[in-house]
Amino acid sequence: MAKMSLGTKIYLPDIVGGGYATYWHYTGRYRVCKGSRASKKSKTTALWYIYNLMKYPDANLVVVRKVFNTLKDSCYSDLKWAAQRFGVYHLWDFTLSPLMAKYKPTGQLVYFRGLDDSKRIASISVPKGYLCWMWIEEAYEIDSEEDFDMLDESIRGDMPDYLFKQITITFNPWSSTHWLKKRFFDADPDPDILAMTTNYMCNEWLDEADLRKFEMMKKNNPKRYKVAGLGDWGIDGGAVFEEFVDDETNYYTRKNTHVIAPFEIPITWRIYRSFDFGYSKPFSCAWWAVDYDGRLYRILELYGCVKDEPDTGLRWSPNEIFKEIKRIENEHRWLAGKNIQGVADPAIWEASHGESIAETAEKYGVYFDKGDHKRLAGWMQMHYRLQFDEEGIPMMYIFSNCKGFIRTIPTLLYDENKPEDVDTKQEDHIADETRYMCMANPMKPVMVKERVAQVYDPLSTDDMKVDRYAFMRKY
Repeated sequence: MAKMSLGTKIYLPDIVGGGYATYWHYTGRYRVCKGSRASKKSKTTALWYIYNLMKYPDANLVVVRKVFNTLKDSCYSDLKWAAQRFGVYHLWDFTLSPLMAKYKPTGQLVYFRGLDDSKRIASISVPKGYLCWMWIEEAYEIDSEEDFDMLDESIRGDMPDYLFKQITITFNPWSSTHWLKKRFFDADPDPDILAMTTNYMCNEWLDEADLRKFEMMKKNNPKRYKVAGLGDWGIDGGAVFEEFVDDETNYYTRKNTHVIAPFEIPITWRIYRSFDFGYSKPFSCAWWAVDYDGRLYRILELYGCVKDEPDTGLRWSPNEIFKEIKRIENEHRWLAGKNIQGVADPAIWEASHGESIAETAEKYGVYFDKGDHKRLAGWMQMHYRLQFDEEGIPMMYIFSNCKGFIRTIPTLLYDENKPEDVDTKQEDHIADETRYMCMANPMKPVMVKERVAQVYDPLSTDDMKVDRYAFMRKY
């Protein structure tokens, strides 16, 4: 039996439920929880804060999401719900303007802030006690680790012995390339880091109908179940290129994977270059080999993105970009001496303010044709090429050295207002450049036929069969 402020007696297991004992009692610096759908991570966190703000009369909390206007219907509502569940709602004052919660007996505050107004986070001062706790909800939305470092630095200063500084980070599973995984889940054992994964099976508030939905997902869509059901790293619904597969175990068999091990390019294969310009956002240049069946191989890429800062451009001038592209084409053994056909965003021919980007490229001997800018048709061409045939062979392969493609393509989501289009607010520069390449080499969708067992006929005279997968054994 626990006792809350003002004598309210509760039995915590009845209110909070199970599955989060370690999370509930942890007092280290970083408490990180990656959870699947219905894993009750946000509800448990809200309960923890209401309970412990009343337990520690000098503690104050700031709740952060990337965009401020998403807080009212998420964390703010969860905290109101938690106060009601504990039966102490009458002791709290929740206001919408400003968005804030106040514990009336002591004046402790819960602030709500968005990274879209980061100055307001750095300038928070509390009228009573200490700003010792921060809750970052849907932390996968924070693309830059530097933004997190800025938040981290705002929880600082001396604390009395009975208080502790802590940042709680909750989010749905996201791409394994996200900085959250490397920083917390792949970190060496550290007493200041608790990184855990939870799933729907610890949520005793789900009824039989809810559980049946997960069982159906497990049966009908096991790939999504691993993410949405079990909390594994990945994109939970809405991903544009769900068919993209990076299976390291098949890098050399080249079956049922799009990412493969690099190999020496036959000298007779055609070479292409695709390009999308960027300055404050990344530019993207890729080189593609095309085999005798029209299959694309992304063999090299030059992605102008600051290391460990997704969607942040190097701010190279066009002269710097094309000088480096020309250097690579002169020196790399797969490209040197080749007649390289280029395709690029038509926008680089715009010359209203002087020399166009395309004209700058030509000064370095880097030439492009105007790419077909039709977005939906371009995405469909990418889908067609990512399809596997009955043997598990796609019409587009990505060499494992092309890290930018492998990181960004699986994370792209559909636009909420344009259901068939990619959301342009994302890191879509490599996707755009790939789209131009696919539209320059259009194909029909792969028709996957049901495989029929081949019966050996000793009387057959058919010795003219073509081995469609000879390329896998030759190169």
